[in-house]
Amino acid sequence: MKNIKGIYLGYAENLEPQSRAFEEVGGELIKGSLGEVPSTDSARSLLSPKDGSNDKINKVVSLIEETKAQSLVLQGHGFPLNKEFFEAVGSIDGFKGVACFGHGFDGIDVDSATENGIIVANAASFGTEEVSNHALMHLLVCARKFVLHDKLVKNGVWTREHLPPMGHISGQTLGIVGIGNIGRAMGRKAKGLGMNVIAFDPNVSSWDFKEYGIEFVSSINELCERSDYVSLHCPLLESTRKIMSTEQFKLMKKTAYLINCSRGPVVDEKALIEALNNNEIAGAGLDVFEEEPTYPENPLLKMDNVGVTNHYASYSEVAWERAETQLGEEAVRISTDGYPMSLVNPGVKSKLTGKKEPQGWEIYRESIK
Repeated sequence: MKNIKGIYLGYAENLEPQSRAFEEVGGELIKGSLGEVPSTDSARSLLSPKDGSNDKINKVVSLIEETKAQSLVLQGHGFPLNKEFFEAVGSIDGFKGVACFGHGFDGIDVDSATENGIIVANAASFGTEEVSNHALMHLLVCARKFVLHDKLVKNGVWTREHLPPMGHISGQTLGIVGIGNIGRAMGRKAKGLGMNVIAFDPNVSSWDFKEYGIEFVSSINELCERSDYVSLHCPLLESTRKIMSTEQFKLMKKTAYLINCSRGPVVDEKALIEALNNNEIAGAGLDVFEEEPTYPENPLLKMDNVGVTNHYASYSEVAWERAETQLGEEAVRISTDGYPMSLVNPGVKSKLTGKKEPQGWEIYRESIK
């Protein structure tokens, strides 16, 4: 195919990873500009903002029309992917879809994308190992009471007074909410520590649970009652918003811990703070918060039984390059009338015809040369 074009909008200076797939098929990834260079702090938020000005939409439309690009590659683009955006790009002849950096898609109006026949892809799986490692780190930090004892030693206090109760880990039960790529990786690694792994995911069949070697539980409440550690790996949807709240915390063991490396709003933060203050659970390990960046006065930041990090669970240099490479591959698939490997809105298939089913990059690349 000829004239395979995509437009990159984001903060990266070096587009070699994102451009690689385009170059391999004789195409071009064009670095677009919306007339401003965003600050580092705002630009490096990779989530699509849920709110914000639509001023840039006309500029995006003009870029697409001028270049005749079939796809957009978005990485910290700084404008909302809302109804107005998808209606605008959906009216452009020859434009097919967007490939968005990252894993979550809660900032994207997926229904509007589908309604307007626009394919949306993400970089799912790029940070599977990193996020599952990070969640496991938080589990170990909680189990070994690292936050408290790190603070004590650094303050000159050498004591064993605060050791019990201390988790043994081997033989304990890990309850996973959501067994997508990351949840399954977390389960695999926990088994290596000798843990029993159970999970709740209403979108996965009991047969698949068996194939994954994970015990199926039929409700979030049963999982909370049985688990020594509850680790959240579900996307943020209306059905998962505040899936962990007062009821669930009251069902957890007083010695149990909550781990969240998914999205902040899947936890009712006020209820979590209350549960911790009332000693209803033993502690938590958090990479995400309901509002980010979280406010300095957040009580969770002051607790010695809560480990916190600033939403970097998916990061490593290897993972980042993989994600950027994957973005380019997905954009080429979209530009050449193929479905991406990581299709966020499968409902769009009812709006489109003549699309090729996704294939591994090496196979797909040869098929379109």
